Amino acid sequence: MSLIIYAIPFFLACIAIEFLASRRMSKQVYRFHDAMTSLNIGFISETVRSIVKLMTVVVYALVVDQVAAVSWDIRQPAVWILAFFMYDFFYYWAHRSGHEINLLWASHVVHHSSEEFNLTTALRQSWTNQVFYWIFYLPMAIVGIPVTVFVITALISALYQFWSHTRLIGKLGWVDRIFVTPSNHRCHHGRNPYCIDKNYGGILIIWDRLFRTYAEERDDEPVIYGTLTPLNSWSPLWGNFKNYIGLWREVQATSTWANKLMVIFAPPGWSTNQQTQSIITLENRPRFETPSSTAQLIYGLWATTTILALTLDLLVHAADMSWSARITYTMLIIMSTSSLSRLFEGREHAWAIETARVTLLFGALFMAQWFHPIANAIRSAGLAGSIISLAILVWLYKEAGQNALGNRRGSA
Repeated sequence: MSLIIYAIPFFLACIAIEFLASRRMSKQVYRFHDAMTSLNIGFISETVRSIVKLMTVVVYALVVDQVAAVSWDIRQPAVWILAFFMYDFFYYWAHRSGHEINLLWASHVVHHSSEEFNLTTALRQSWTNQVFYWIFYLPMAIVGIPVTVFVITALISALYQFWSHTRLIGKLGWVDRIFVTPSNHRCHHGRNPYCIDKNYGGILIIWDRLFRTYAEERDDEPVIYGTLTPLNSWSPLWGNFKNYIGLWREVQATSTWANKLMVIFAPPGWSTNQQTQSIITLENRPRFETPSSTAQLIYGLWATTTILALTLDLLVHAADMSWSARITYTMLIIMSTSSLSRLFEGREHAWAIETARVTLLFGALFMAQWFHPIANAIRSAGLAGSIISLAILVWLYKEAGQNALGNRRGSA
Protein backbone atom coordinates (compact mmCIF):
# COMPACT_ATOMS: atom_id res chain seq x y z
CA MET A 1 0.00 0.00 0.00
CA SER A 2 2.83 2.42 0.76
CA LEU A 3 4.21 1.86 -2.74
CA ILE A 4 0.84 2.82 -4.23
CA ILE A 5 0.77 5.99 -2.12
CA TYR A 6 4.17 6.99 -3.52
CA ALA A 7 3.23 5.86 -7.03
CA ILE A 8 0.18 8.15 -7.30
CA PRO A 9 2.21 11.43 -7.25
CA PHE A 10 4.61 9.86 -9.76
CA PHE A 11 1.72 8.94 -12.05
CA LEU A 12 0.29 12.45 -11.80
CA ALA A 13 3.67 14.00 -12.61
CA CYS A 14 3.94 11.78 -15.71
CA ILE A 15 0.42 12.82 -16.74
CA ALA A 16 1.39 16.49 -16.44
CA ILE A 17 4.51 15.88 -18.52
CA GLU A 18 2.52 14.03 -21.19
CA PHE A 19 -0.04 16.84 -21.30
CA LEU A 20 2.63 19.52 -21.73
CA ALA A 21 4.50 17.42 -24.30
CA SER A 22 1.32 16.84 -26.30
CA ARG A 23 0.67 20.59 -26.39
CA ARG A 24 4.22 21.20 -27.55
CA MET A 25 3.80 18.55 -30.26
CA SER A 26 0.41 20.01 -31.27
CA LYS A 27 -1.32 16.71 -30.57
CA GLN A 28 -4.69 16.72 -28.85
CA VAL A 29 -4.64 13.65 -26.63
CA TYR A 30 -6.48 15.12 -23.63
CA ARG A 31 -10.04 16.30 -23.11
CA PHE A 32 -10.78 17.82 -19.72
CA HIS A 33 -13.95 15.97 -18.72
CA ASP A 34 -12.59 12.64 -19.93
CA ALA A 35 -9.30 13.05 -18.06
CA MET A 36 -10.96 14.14 -14.80
CA THR A 37 -13.35 11.19 -15.03
CA SER A 38 -10.46 8.76 -15.54
CA LEU A 39 -8.64 10.21 -12.54
CA ASN A 40 -11.70 10.03 -10.28
CA ILE A 41 -12.43 6.45 -11.33
CA GLY A 42 -8.80 5.60 -10.57
CA PHE A 43 -8.81 7.28 -7.16
CA ILE A 44 -11.84 5.31 -6.04
CA SER A 45 -10.45 2.13 -7.56
CA GLU A 46 -7.47 2.34 -5.22
CA THR A 47 -9.67 2.82 -2.14
CA VAL A 48 -11.91 -0.11 -3.09
CA ARG A 49 -8.98 -2.31 -4.06
CA SER A 50 -7.27 -1.54 -0.73
CA ILE A 51 -10.20 -3.29 0.94
CA VAL A 52 -10.76 -6.19 -1.45
CA LYS A 53 -7.11 -6.88 -2.27
CA LEU A 54 -6.33 -7.46 1.42
CA MET A 55 -8.94 -10.23 1.46
CA THR A 56 -7.54 -11.84 -1.69
CA VAL A 57 -3.99 -11.76 -0.35
CA VAL A 58 -5.23 -13.46 2.83
CA VAL A 59 -6.82 -16.22 0.73
CA TYR A 60 -3.62 -16.56 -1.31
CA ALA A 61 -1.57 -16.85 1.89
CA LEU A 62 -3.90 -19.55 3.25
CA VAL A 63 -3.54 -21.59 0.07
CA VAL A 64 0.25 -21.27 0.22
CA ASP A 65 0.21 -22.32 3.86
CA GLN A 66 -2.09 -25.31 3.38
CA VAL A 67 -1.39 -26.83 -0.03
CA ALA A 68 1.88 -25.41 -1.39
CA ALA A 69 3.73 -28.11 -3.33
CA VAL A 70 7.18 -26.53 -2.85
CA SER A 71 8.76 -24.33 -0.20
CA TRP A 72 10.73 -21.50 -1.84
CA ASP A 73 13.48 -19.30 -0.44
CA ILE A 74 12.80 -15.72 -1.54
CA ARG A 75 16.56 -15.07 -1.56
CA GLN A 76 16.91 -17.36 -4.56
CA PRO A 77 16.66 -15.62 -8.00
CA ALA A 78 14.86 -18.65 -9.43
CA VAL A 79 11.70 -18.00 -7.41
CA TRP A 80 11.50 -14.41 -8.68
CA ILE A 81 12.06 -15.42 -12.30
CA LEU A 82 9.45 -18.18 -12.04
CA ALA A 83 6.99 -15.81 -10.35
CA PHE A 84 7.49 -13.20 -13.08
CA PHE A 85 6.68 -15.58 -15.93
CA MET A 86 3.85 -17.29 -14.05
CA TYR A 87 2.20 -14.02 -13.09
CA ASP A 88 2.46 -12.60 -16.61
CA PHE A 89 1.09 -15.84 -18.07
CA PHE A 90 -1.90 -15.90 -15.75
CA TYR A 91 -2.41 -12.18 -16.24
CA TYR A 92 -2.80 -12.86 -19.96
CA TRP A 93 -5.57 -15.39 -19.29
CA ALA A 94 -7.26 -13.22 -16.67
CA HIS A 95 -7.22 -10.26 -19.05
CA ARG A 96 -8.40 -12.37 -21.98
CA SER A 97 -11.25 -13.77 -19.88
CA GLY A 98 -12.18 -10.19 -19.00
CA HIS A 99 -12.91 -9.65 -22.69
CA GLU A 100 -14.42 -13.01 -23.57
CA ILE A 101 -16.76 -13.68 -20.62
CA ASN A 102 -19.70 -11.33 -20.26
CA LEU A 103 -19.65 -11.18 -16.46
CA LEU A 104 -15.94 -10.35 -16.40
CA TRP A 105 -16.34 -7.87 -19.25
CA ALA A 106 -18.95 -6.07 -17.12
CA SER A 107 -16.14 -5.51 -14.61
CA HIS A 108 -13.34 -4.71 -17.06
CA VAL A 109 -15.29 -2.54 -19.52
CA VAL A 110 -14.80 0.68 -17.55
CA HIS A 111 -11.09 0.60 -18.40
CA HIS A 112 -12.02 0.70 -22.11
CA SER A 113 -14.84 3.23 -21.79
CA SER A 114 -12.67 6.28 -22.45
CA GLU A 115 -12.75 7.55 -26.03
CA GLU A 116 -9.28 9.00 -25.49
CA PHE A 117 -5.99 7.22 -24.90
CA ASN A 118 -3.49 8.81 -22.56
CA LEU A 119 -1.84 8.17 -19.21
CA THR A 120 -5.03 8.99 -17.30
CA THR A 121 -6.63 6.02 -19.09
CA ALA A 122 -4.19 3.75 -17.26
CA LEU A 123 -5.76 4.85 -13.97
CA ARG A 124 -9.33 4.22 -15.18
CA GLN A 125 -9.50 0.84 -13.47
CA SER A 126 -12.46 -1.28 -12.45
CA TRP A 127 -13.69 -1.14 -8.86
CA THR A 128 -14.77 -4.81 -8.97
CA ASN A 129 -12.03 -6.69 -10.83
CA GLN A 130 -10.41 -7.86 -7.60
CA VAL A 131 -13.59 -9.81 -6.85
CA PHE A 132 -12.92 -12.10 -9.82
CA TYR A 133 -9.33 -12.01 -11.04
CA TRP A 134 -7.52 -13.29 -7.93
CA ILE A 135 -8.80 -16.78 -8.81
CA PHE A 136 -6.56 -16.90 -11.88
CA TYR A 137 -3.42 -16.61 -9.73
CA LEU A 138 -4.16 -19.45 -7.30
CA PRO A 139 -1.91 -21.86 -9.27
CA MET A 140 0.99 -19.68 -8.11
CA ALA A 141 -0.07 -20.30 -4.52
CA ILE A 142 -0.37 -24.04 -5.16
CA VAL A 143 3.15 -24.07 -6.59
CA GLY A 144 4.20 -22.28 -3.41
CA ILE A 145 5.23 -18.83 -4.66
CA PRO A 146 5.58 -16.87 -1.38
CA VAL A 147 3.08 -14.10 -0.66
CA THR A 148 5.80 -11.42 -0.63
CA VAL A 149 7.05 -12.47 -4.06
CA PHE A 150 3.51 -12.61 -5.44
CA VAL A 151 2.56 -9.13 -4.17
CA ILE A 152 5.76 -7.47 -5.42
CA THR A 153 5.49 -9.19 -8.81
CA ALA A 154 1.89 -7.94 -9.12
CA LEU A 155 2.99 -4.39 -8.26
CA ILE A 156 5.79 -4.49 -10.83
CA SER A 157 3.30 -5.62 -13.48
CA ALA A 158 0.85 -2.84 -12.59
CA LEU A 159 3.56 -0.17 -12.60
CA TYR A 160 4.95 -1.36 -15.92
CA GLN A 161 1.57 -1.20 -17.64
CA PHE A 162 1.16 2.51 -16.86
CA TRP A 163 3.60 3.71 -19.53
CA SER A 164 1.94 1.77 -22.35
CA HIS A 165 -1.11 4.08 -22.25
CA THR A 166 0.26 6.89 -24.40
CA ARG A 167 -0.02 8.11 -27.99
CA LEU A 168 3.22 10.08 -27.90
CA ILE A 169 5.54 7.07 -28.28
CA GLY A 170 5.54 5.39 -31.69
CA LYS A 171 6.55 1.92 -32.74
CA LEU A 172 9.73 0.53 -31.16
CA GLY A 173 10.87 -2.16 -33.58
CA TRP A 174 12.05 -5.38 -31.96
CA VAL A 175 10.76 -4.24 -28.56
CA ASP A 176 7.19 -4.40 -29.90
CA ARG A 177 7.72 -8.05 -30.73
CA ILE A 178 8.62 -9.06 -27.17
CA PHE A 179 7.07 -6.58 -24.74
CA VAL A 180 3.76 -4.81 -24.32
CA THR A 181 4.48 -1.33 -25.67
CA PRO A 182 2.33 1.75 -26.38
CA SER A 183 1.87 0.64 -29.97
CA ASN A 184 0.68 -2.82 -28.93
CA HIS A 185 -1.59 -1.48 -26.23
CA ARG A 186 -3.11 1.23 -28.42
CA CYS A 187 -4.29 -1.58 -30.66
CA HIS A 188 -5.76 -3.37 -27.63
CA HIS A 189 -7.86 -0.30 -26.74
CA GLY A 190 -9.21 0.19 -30.24
CA ARG A 191 -12.72 -0.57 -31.46
CA ASN A 192 -11.55 -1.06 -35.05
CA PRO A 193 -12.41 -4.59 -36.22
CA TYR A 194 -8.74 -5.59 -36.35
CA CYS A 195 -8.24 -4.42 -32.75
CA ILE A 196 -11.12 -6.25 -31.06
CA ASP A 197 -9.95 -8.87 -28.53
CA LYS A 198 -6.24 -8.50 -29.29
CA ASN A 199 -3.00 -7.93 -27.33
CA TYR A 200 -3.93 -9.04 -23.81
CA GLY A 201 -0.40 -9.21 -22.42
CA GLY A 202 0.71 -7.39 -19.27
CA ILE A 203 4.49 -7.08 -19.67
CA LEU A 204 5.26 -9.66 -22.37
CA ILE A 205 3.45 -9.73 -25.71
CA ILE A 206 4.81 -13.21 -26.46
CA TRP A 207 1.67 -14.85 -25.01
CA ASP A 208 -0.46 -13.11 -27.62
CA ARG A 209 1.85 -14.30 -30.37
CA LEU A 210 1.78 -17.82 -28.94
CA PHE A 211 -2.01 -18.02 -28.62
CA ARG A 212 -2.73 -16.05 -31.82
CA THR A 213 -4.35 -12.99 -30.27
CA TYR A 214 -1.69 -10.56 -31.49
CA ALA A 215 -2.42 -7.67 -33.84
CA GLU A 216 0.00 -4.99 -35.01
CA GLU A 217 -1.06 -1.37 -35.01
CA ARG A 218 -1.74 -0.29 -38.59
CA ASP A 219 -0.35 2.89 -40.07
CA ASP A 220 -3.10 3.01 -42.71
CA GLU A 221 -5.97 2.71 -40.19
CA PRO A 222 -5.58 4.82 -37.05
CA VAL A 223 -6.95 3.31 -33.86
CA ILE A 224 -10.35 4.61 -32.74
CA TYR A 225 -10.71 4.31 -28.98
CA GLY A 226 -13.65 3.34 -26.81
CA THR A 227 -16.19 0.54 -26.72
CA LEU A 228 -18.65 -0.62 -29.37
CA THR A 229 -21.47 0.46 -27.07
CA PRO A 230 -20.42 3.90 -25.79
CA LEU A 231 -20.66 4.87 -22.13
CA ASN A 232 -21.87 8.42 -22.90
CA SER A 233 -21.41 9.57 -19.34
CA TRP A 234 -18.83 11.11 -17.02
CA SER A 235 -20.20 9.21 -14.01
CA PRO A 236 -17.75 6.84 -12.29
CA LEU A 237 -20.69 4.94 -10.79
CA TRP A 238 -22.43 4.43 -14.14
CA GLY A 239 -19.13 3.57 -15.78
CA ASN A 240 -18.51 0.76 -13.30
CA PHE A 241 -22.01 -0.67 -13.06
CA LYS A 242 -23.70 0.02 -16.41
CA ASN A 243 -22.88 -3.42 -17.83
CA TYR A 244 -23.86 -5.21 -14.61
CA ILE A 245 -27.27 -3.57 -14.81
CA GLY A 246 -27.52 -4.56 -18.46
CA LEU A 247 -26.62 -8.17 -17.61
CA TRP A 248 -29.24 -8.29 -14.87
CA ARG A 249 -31.92 -7.00 -17.21
CA GLU A 250 -30.95 -9.51 -19.90
CA VAL A 251 -31.04 -12.40 -17.43
CA GLN A 252 -34.51 -11.35 -16.28
CA ALA A 253 -35.72 -11.10 -19.86
CA THR A 254 -34.32 -14.51 -20.87
CA SER A 255 -36.59 -17.53 -20.51
CA THR A 256 -34.55 -20.71 -19.95
CA TRP A 257 -31.85 -21.29 -17.33
CA ALA A 258 -29.43 -22.42 -20.02
CA ASN A 259 -29.79 -19.11 -21.84
CA LYS A 260 -29.59 -17.17 -18.57
CA LEU A 261 -26.21 -18.80 -17.91
CA MET A 262 -25.12 -18.03 -21.46
CA VAL A 263 -25.98 -14.36 -20.94
CA ILE A 264 -23.59 -14.34 -17.97
CA PHE A 265 -20.76 -16.52 -19.25
CA ALA A 266 -20.89 -16.26 -23.05
CA PRO A 267 -18.80 -13.64 -24.91
CA PRO A 268 -20.14 -10.07 -25.04
CA GLY A 269 -22.70 -9.70 -27.81
CA TRP A 270 -24.15 -13.19 -27.42
CA SER A 271 -27.90 -13.45 -27.87
CA THR A 272 -30.48 -16.21 -28.21
CA ASN A 273 -30.97 -15.28 -31.87
CA GLN A 274 -27.34 -15.15 -32.97
CA GLN A 275 -24.76 -16.79 -30.76
CA THR A 276 -21.87 -14.66 -31.96
CA GLN A 277 -20.49 -11.20 -31.50
CA SER A 278 -22.55 -9.63 -34.26
CA ILE A 279 -21.97 -5.95 -33.42
CA ILE A 280 -18.31 -5.66 -34.31
CA THR A 281 -18.56 -2.73 -36.68
CA LEU A 282 -16.65 0.51 -36.95
CA GLU A 283 -19.09 3.34 -36.39
CA ASN A 284 -18.07 6.82 -37.37
CA ARG A 285 -19.85 8.29 -34.37
CA PRO A 286 -18.86 11.52 -32.62
CA ARG A 287 -17.15 11.27 -29.26
CA PHE A 288 -19.22 12.00 -26.18
CA GLU A 289 -18.75 15.57 -24.98
CA THR A 290 -20.61 18.12 -22.87
CA PRO A 291 -20.39 21.92 -22.78
CA SER A 292 -18.10 23.57 -20.27
CA SER A 293 -17.23 27.04 -19.02
CA THR A 294 -13.94 28.37 -17.73
CA ALA A 295 -15.38 28.39 -14.22
CA GLN A 296 -16.37 24.73 -14.58
CA LEU A 297 -12.86 23.80 -15.70
CA ILE A 298 -11.34 25.61 -12.74
CA TYR A 299 -13.76 24.09 -10.30
CA GLY A 300 -13.48 20.61 -11.81
CA LEU A 301 -9.71 20.66 -11.43
CA TRP A 302 -9.94 21.94 -7.86
CA ALA A 303 -12.61 19.44 -6.86
CA THR A 304 -10.66 16.55 -8.37
CA THR A 305 -7.60 17.70 -6.40
CA THR A 306 -9.60 17.61 -3.17
CA ILE A 307 -10.90 14.14 -4.03
CA LEU A 308 -7.28 13.05 -4.52
CA ALA A 309 -6.42 14.52 -1.10
CA LEU A 310 -9.25 12.56 0.50
CA THR A 311 -8.12 9.39 -1.28
CA LEU A 312 -4.52 9.75 -0.10
CA ASP A 313 -5.77 10.53 3.41
CA LEU A 314 -7.78 7.30 3.40
CA LEU A 315 -4.92 5.19 2.06
CA VAL A 316 -2.46 6.62 4.59
CA HIS A 317 -4.72 6.04 7.60
CA ALA A 318 -6.54 2.91 6.42
CA ALA A 319 -4.51 0.55 8.60
CA ASP A 320 -5.64 2.39 11.76
CA MET A 321 -9.32 2.53 10.77
CA SER A 322 -12.14 0.06 11.33
CA TRP A 323 -13.68 -1.68 8.37
CA SER A 324 -16.90 0.28 8.78
CA ALA A 325 -14.96 3.56 8.81
CA ARG A 326 -13.01 2.60 5.68
CA ILE A 327 -16.17 1.63 3.82
CA THR A 328 -17.94 4.82 4.92
CA TYR A 329 -14.98 6.95 3.87
CA THR A 330 -14.90 5.21 0.48
CA MET A 331 -18.62 5.80 -0.01
CA LEU A 332 -18.16 9.51 0.73
CA ILE A 333 -15.42 9.74 -1.91
CA ILE A 334 -17.67 7.93 -4.41
CA MET A 335 -20.44 10.40 -3.58
CA SER A 336 -18.05 13.27 -4.26
CA THR A 337 -17.06 11.98 -7.70
CA SER A 338 -20.69 11.28 -8.60
CA SER A 339 -21.71 14.81 -7.65
CA LEU A 340 -18.86 16.24 -9.75
CA SER A 341 -19.91 14.15 -12.74
CA ARG A 342 -23.39 15.70 -12.55
CA LEU A 343 -21.76 19.11 -12.90
CA PHE A 344 -19.76 17.92 -15.90
CA GLU A 345 -22.93 16.60 -17.56
CA GLY A 346 -24.91 19.76 -16.81
CA ARG A 347 -27.69 17.93 -14.99
CA GLU A 348 -30.55 19.73 -13.31
CA HIS A 349 -29.83 20.97 -9.77
CA ALA A 350 -26.24 19.71 -10.07
CA TRP A 351 -24.78 22.91 -8.62
CA ALA A 352 -27.13 22.78 -5.62
CA ILE A 353 -26.28 19.13 -4.92
CA GLU A 354 -22.57 19.91 -5.18
CA THR A 355 -22.88 22.88 -2.83
CA ALA A 356 -24.65 20.68 -0.28
CA ARG A 357 -22.02 17.96 -0.71
CA VAL A 358 -19.15 20.40 -0.20
CA THR A 359 -20.77 22.00 2.82
CA LEU A 360 -21.45 18.69 4.55
CA LEU A 361 -18.14 17.06 3.70
CA PHE A 362 -15.79 19.88 4.52
CA GLY A 363 -17.98 21.04 7.36
CA ALA A 364 -17.40 17.65 8.94
CA LEU A 365 -13.67 18.04 8.34
CA PHE A 366 -13.66 21.53 9.81
CA MET A 367 -15.44 20.31 12.95
CA ALA A 368 -12.98 17.40 13.17
CA GLN A 369 -15.81 14.88 12.99
CA TRP A 370 -13.79 12.57 10.80
CA PHE A 371 -12.28 9.10 10.97
CA HIS A 372 -8.94 9.99 12.54
CA PRO A 373 -7.50 12.88 14.58
CA ILE A 374 -6.96 16.17 12.74
CA ALA A 375 -4.37 18.68 13.91
CA ASN A 376 -5.73 22.06 14.96
CA ALA A 377 -3.47 23.91 12.53
CA ILE A 378 -4.75 21.89 9.61
CA ARG A 379 -8.34 22.27 10.73
CA SER A 380 -8.14 26.02 11.22
CA ALA A 381 -6.12 26.84 8.09
CA GLY A 382 -6.36 24.30 5.31
CA LEU A 383 -9.85 22.95 5.89
CA ALA A 384 -11.52 26.30 6.51
CA GLY A 385 -9.86 27.66 3.39
CA SER A 386 -10.99 24.62 1.42
CA ILE A 387 -14.65 24.94 2.23
CA ILE A 388 -14.66 28.68 1.45
CA SER A 389 -12.76 28.19 -1.81
CA LEU A 390 -14.98 25.35 -2.93
CA ALA A 391 -18.16 27.26 -2.15
CA ILE A 392 -16.91 30.24 -4.19
CA LEU A 393 -15.94 28.03 -7.11
CA VAL A 394 -19.33 26.32 -7.09
CA TRP A 395 -20.93 29.76 -7.24
CA LEU A 396 -18.64 30.73 -10.12
CA TYR A 397 -19.67 27.64 -11.98
CA LYS A 398 -23.33 28.41 -11.44
CA GLU A 399 -22.96 31.97 -12.70
CA ALA A 400 -20.75 31.21 -15.71
CA GLY A 401 -22.30 27.92 -16.75
CA GLN A 402 -25.99 28.44 -16.05
CA ASN A 403 -26.79 28.66 -19.75
CA ALA A 404 -25.06 25.34 -20.39
CA LEU A 405 -26.92 23.41 -17.69
CA GLY A 406 -29.20 20.83 -19.18
CA ASN A 407 -27.75 21.21 -22.70
CA ARG A 408 -25.83 18.04 -23.41
CA ARG A 409 -24.66 16.30 -26.51
CA GLY A 410 -25.13 12.55 -26.24
CA SER A 411 -27.23 10.62 -23.76
CA ALA A 412 -26.20 9.09 -20.44
